[in-house]
Amino acid sequence: MVEDRRPPGTGAWRWVGPALVALAAGICGTLAVEFHWLGWTSIPGGSCGGRYGSTCPDGTGPTLLLAFLFSFTALPLALGAFALWHRFRRGAWIAVVLLCAGAGLAVSPGFQAYEWMRGPVLDVAWDTPYDRPKSVQGKGVWVREDGTVIRAKDDALVAYDPDDGARRWTVKAPVRKSVCAMSESAPDGVGVIAYHRHGKPCDSVAGIDLRGGRTLWEKPVAGVTRFTDPSDGLVAADDGTAVAVTDDGVRAFGLRDGEPRWTHRIGGDHRPLLASAAGGRVRVVTERDTGGSGTPETRLLTLDAATGDQVRGERLPVESEFESAFVVSAEPFTLWLKEEDERGLDAFLVFPAKGGDPLVVPRTSDDEDLVVTSGLGYFPARPPLLATVQGDTLIVASQKPGDDYPTAVSAYSLKDGERLWRTGVGDSVHAVASVGADRLGVLTGEGRVWVLDGRTGAKDADFDEGVPIHDEAGRFDLYPQLVREPGGDWMLVNGDGNEQPPVIGLTRG
Repeated sequence: MVEDRRPPGTGAWRWVGPALVALAAGICGTLAVEFHWLGWTSIPGGSCGGRYGSTCPDGTGPTLLLAFLFSFTALPLALGAFALWHRFRRGAWIAVVLLCAGAGLAVSPGFQAYEWMRGPVLDVAWDTPYDRPKSVQGKGVWVREDGTVIRAKDDALVAYDPDDGARRWTVKAPVRKSVCAMSESAPDGVGVIAYHRHGKPCDSVAGIDLRGGRTLWEKPVAGVTRFTDPSDGLVAADDGTAVAVTDDGVRAFGLRDGEPRWTHRIGGDHRPLLASAAGGRVRVVTERDTGGSGTPETRLLTLDAATGDQVRGERLPVESEFESAFVVSAEPFTLWLKEEDERGLDAFLVFPAKGGDPLVVPRTSDDEDLVVTSGLGYFPARPPLLATVQGDTLIVASQKPGDDYPTAVSAYSLKDGERLWRTGVGDSVHAVASVGADRLGVLTGEGRVWVLDGRTGAKDADFDEGVPIHDEAGRFDLYPQLVREPGGDWMLVNGDGNEQPPVIGLTRG
């Protein structure tokens, strides 16, 4: 008797059932392996906890769930396929071929399904070498129109290419001196920087060509003796003019040639705190030197940037010494001022271009507190504020009463001080930056980037739930600066370039 090694059934249909089972086993097995690999490797550092920089893509959970489901399905299907094909001559080989065919069919659709579940992410495209020596820290950042990042550290300025992070140029600080101040802007491609010796005030100022990476000029100045650590607002730049705050006033130099232009001495018992320059005007905030007695007084002087002549002077609504003072915007001139008196001023002051009483936007209201800085001292020569001005709108991180950190961004009109909108971003705000016309970039503590409409607060459709940064190595620190390249990619600039790369390039995946 000859044994019938054909599968039960009639004609070609005898092969259909076993073939489908074998193909399904190959598909499920491949999807199980693929989803396990893609799911587990998408988890930074092996954990999806709330630590900054360790956020997982949105589809990680569903991917791993499907991986286990396909694992449990693939094994019985494979056993069933071999049992069915065992009745055939060379049936085991046919089953193997069909399993491989199913695997081949599943690879590309599986990856596409994973990308759909995962959603968009920002992958690390490149990073830069760590700072050396290890003792230096980031002091401030300029960004040119072409996206070049100029990062100042204690001993040098370094320019990084936005395409691959390559160093374009380096300008070394003078021997035994460190960067202590940077201008807010760099008009005509020239930034103004100040240097100091350890424990001493800023005593020299220089103009740096940010296109070619060279020192155009350097001049000695009598630094502000009360500031021996790096601080913002000690130098400024306007069209054709570089400004340096001194112990008794302000000195101006030619922006490109460094030639002395004018000197304005404050006089009396007032001393300068900070300066800002824009639109042909230099604004200087001064404070009365009480010597431990007398009544404190804070004033704002407006000078002509071309001549140094005083255009106007006005007393600010302050009755105690200042605790914090930051220029949020040079034009319109917007100042955050907080005095030591707990019942004193803690507000944004917006000054009309032609003079007059400033618009006051309190930092605290009944339903939210505005948060201006992280308070951790990153980039002290040019601190990255959690606030910016776009047109006639002040945009700043905000938190609800009782919260420990800001989880929203709020906008206020610079015409009447009324709140225009507030948009929640789900986690603590770690960076706020203008990233284009009427566009705002926000980085949150769980490592997500959001883009908001600066006019309405509406979330950009491509960033509706925030795009997570996929960084398994944890290469960015707690409060980096967020920069968007002209081409649409992103960069993060770290303050601590010893523990993390100074600059990281991100591309959408």
